[in-house]
Amino acid sequence: MRFSNLVIGAFFIALAIGIIFLSAGFDPSAGQRFGPGLFPTCTALLMGAAGSALFIKAWLQREVRPWVELADWWREKRLVLNGASIFATLLLYLFLSELVGFLILVPLLLWALIALLWGRVWTALVIGVLASLGIHLFFVELLKVPLPWGLVPYFKLL
Repeated sequence: MRFSNLVIGAFFIALAIGIIFLSAGFDPSAGQRFGPGLFPTCTALLMGAAGSALFIKAWLQREVRPWVELADWWREKRLVLNGASIFATLLLYLFLSELVGFLILVPLLLWALIALLWGRVWTALVIGVLASLGIHLFFVELLKVPLPWGLVPYFKLL
């Protein structure tokens, strides 16, 4: 998939404007001359400048391409479903992680995703379980980032 430079430039200009408006609403820090909105605003200004440059360059060159060009792989249903399965997995985690819990949901999601993409069910199961445990240990034990427990305390597993 390839987007026109006009579309990309306009997208980054709109994104920069949105970030500037959102970061303007941050409460200022006590005793500071600048607040928490400084870094996002500076980043958005650079993003807007780059988007403007891209848009103007494409406009001056009279770019006559379609706004979006789809690659050849978009015609193969299996490849489109593989890509959609990744987004579906992310959405399932987003909506079910608090309810089900990381240690139950993530091994299942990884197993399903790897089995779908690779086609090896048992290898996917081993990778899904080991990767989930590794991620859990890394975030919970080393980084001290709490992950959702969900149903795990009810089973008295940990």
